[in-house]
Amino acid sequence: MLGGGPVALELAQFFLRFGVRTTLIQRGPHVLKSFDEDMVHPLETALREEGMQLFTHTRLMDAGIKGGRKFVTFEQHGKPQTVFAEAILHGLGRQAHVAGLDLHKAGLGNEVGRIQADLTMRTKVPHIFAAGDCTGPHEIVHLAIQQGETAAHNMLHPQSMKAMDYRVLVSVIFTDPQVAMVGLSEKDAKAAGLRVICSDYPFNDHGKSMIMEAMHGKVKLIADADSGELVGAACTGPIAGELIHEATVAIHQRMTAKEFASVPHYHPTLAEIWTYPAEEIAEALA
Repeated sequence: MLGGGPVALELAQFFLRFGVRTTLIQRGPHVLKSFDEDMVHPLETALREEGMQLFTHTRLMDAGIKGGRKFVTFEQHGKPQTVFAEAILHGLGRQAHVAGLDLHKAGLGNEVGRIQADLTMRTKVPHIFAAGDCTGPHEIVHLAIQQGETAAHNMLHPQSMKAMDYRVLVSVIFTDPQVAMVGLSEKDAKAAGLRVICSDYPFNDHGKSMIMEAMHGKVKLIADADSGELVGAACTGPIAGELIHEATVAIHQRMTAKEFASVPHYHPTLAEIWTYPAEEIAEALA
C-alpha cells in the first residue's frame, strides 16, 4: 500500500485482517500528516502489533515488475529497500476530474484538479457556484452537503449571503483504533500564531476503555491560552468517530475548557474521558 492517508490506512487494515501480508509505505514522518504526531503513534503501534509492515520517512524511487512479481523500491534513512507484492495499491491522494468539463468556455479557465470557489461557494464568474468534491478543499460528505446548501441559499438570496465555516472541520479515519479530529491540531494552531494550551488523557487509564480492553490511544484538547476557548480536539481510540462529536459541539458553541469541564458526564462511559483534559486546562488557566 502506497500512502498514509485515510483511504490507504483503512484498506491496508482491511486486507491485513483478511489474512493478507500487508506493507504500507508512507513518505512523511508519520501516517495521517494533518494530525498531530502524538495522536497517530497509537494507531501505528496497533497496526504493527497486528503484523503490518509500516515504513515512514521514505522516498519512493522505483516501481515495476521483476521476475513476474511487482515491486516498490524506496529509500528510508538513506538506505534503499525493495518490497515485493502480488498487488500494489495507490493511496497517494486524488483530485477531482474536471479536465473534461471545458471550464474555459464558462470563463473559469483551465483550473487543475478543482473548481475554485470562495466561502460563499461563488466562483470567479459571479453567477456560477460550485460545491462538493469538484471544489474542495475537503472531500467529505457532510461538508459537500453544507456547501451545496450554502450555494443554493446564496443563489436564491443574494442579498443575505451565507458563508462556509471550516472552523469546526471534522475528520474521522475508520481504522481500529479509530482516529478523529475537529478544528485545529496543535501544530496548525501554533503555525497560525495562536498561543495555545493542550492537555490529553490516555484510554489505558480510563475505567470504561480498560474494561473494553481498548487500550490504544487518548483524547486531546487544544485551547486558546488567553481566552480558554477550545479551538481543537482529537481522539484516537474506541469509537473515536462518535466521541469527537461531543468536542465538535463544544467548539461550534465556542465553549471554554472550563465550560466544557462543567458539563455532567455519566459514569462509567467513554465520553467522560473528555472531562479530564478539560479540567486540567481549566485549572491551568484559573
